[in-house]
Amino acid sequence: MTGPAIFIVEDEAIVASDIKETLISLGYTAAGIAKSGEIALEKIRDTRPDLILMDIHLAGEMDGVDTAGKVHALYDIPVIYLTAYADKILLDRAKVTEPYGYVVKPYDERELHSIIEMALYKHQVEREIKKRDAILFAVSSAVEWLLRISREKTSAPTEPRVFKPTDIRDILEPIGLALDAGSISIFRSQPDSQGSAVLSMIYEWGCPEYHSCLYKPELKAFTWASMGLSKWEQQIATGEVVSATMTNIPKEEQTLFGLLGVKSGVMLPIYIQDNLWGIIGFFDQVERSRSPDEIEALRITANLLGAAMG
Repeated sequence: MTGPAIFIVEDEAIVASDIKETLISLGYTAAGIAKSGEIALEKIRDTRPDLILMDIHLAGEMDGVDTAGKVHALYDIPVIYLTAYADKILLDRAKVTEPYGYVVKPYDERELHSIIEMALYKHQVEREIKKRDAILFAVSSAVEWLLRISREKTSAPTEPRVFKPTDIRDILEPIGLALDAGSISIFRSQPDSQGSAVLSMIYEWGCPEYHSCLYKPELKAFTWASMGLSKWEQQIATGEVVSATMTNIPKEEQTLFGLLGVKSGVMLPIYIQDNLWGIIGFFDQVERSRSPDEIEALRITANLLGAAMG
């Protein structure tokens, strides 16, 4: 198992090599080395490391502060400065780039390790806070959408409301972006003549990389059993959340994910007046699990849709 990837920006080859060996001995992955700010920006764009060790004094048109400033503007990657000396003017410039720490050369291995670990932890916490803020904002937008929709009259007040694709996008897009989801699909569930649930995809939202599946015939009028998902049907029927990844489900249960072109997903029931109306699924093109905060946001979204349609 490899540790966090750390990129080194240092114009002295011997120092850079020594730092690389130290990082490897501490359990980190050396993502790369650059001797100038210009080269560093190109390599950082391609490697997207977890952290950058940046020498303040670099030869070339861009010093370490200039380079760190561009990294701060373009990428969400923490930077730790390496410096043998720094005057007040340089430090004042460096502060603006919001570094996660300073290491004085010649560095102490234990000090370097401690500063890196603190920077990685602080950055992780900050990312979680940003994600929660984004989710809260998306949910508040969904509530505003519900209030607006609820004031509009319907042609058939006793029937579930039918939405235009643009209406659905207004509520699904902020949630999808906040959760960094690949796609969101809504399936209508209706009983057939034998009383079995028949599902059809009727709405979807997707990220730019997602290929629409809305008109795939295989996703119209299918049953849980036909997809090998009878177990999921039982969970949904009791109001449970279904969370799965491609590698954690048997082959016979992978058909739905294959048709959607996804590797993981979370599915929740949509209720209208305590009756199961359908299912909403949040999917990703990569395998990932969702946190309790994210699951709660998904549940709120399902409840809002049920309330709006009812």
